Amino acid sequence: INEFRALCDIDAIGASCSAVFQLPEGKMLSFFGLVPKDSALDIPNGILGMLFYTYVFIRCNMRSSELILLDRRLNAVVCSLALASSVFLARKLYIIKEICVVCLTTHVLNTTVFCRAILEVVKKQKDKVT
Repeated sequence: INEFRALCDIDAIGASCSAVFQLPEGKMLSFFGLVPKDSALDIPNGILGMLFYTYVFIRCNMRSSELILLDRRLNAVVCSLALASSVFLARKLYIIKEICVVCLTTHVLNTTVFCRAILEVVKKQKDKVT
């Protein structure tokens, strides 16, 4: 049996996405006991990320009149959960002393999306005051 090797493994800098993807934390829903391990809902973090970024893309491309369905505060909560997962996983990377280029890129993206969501809420609050 061949060992899994991700395309983003970069030996020159010691980056190993393969090692990170195979950690128990790679399926956070079952890791935190939200779904049974090895069930149909026990999906990898990469799939969760694709769902999250699809949501972000759709929300960013909606007209403001359509955004009623995706309230700014709800968006801030969703983005907070994404950021919390990034902090948890980044901490794990630090503990095991691994570099994962995909993970680090995801953490930067999640931080950026979170900051934008918070700014959107703050801007709306300022607009109500003035």
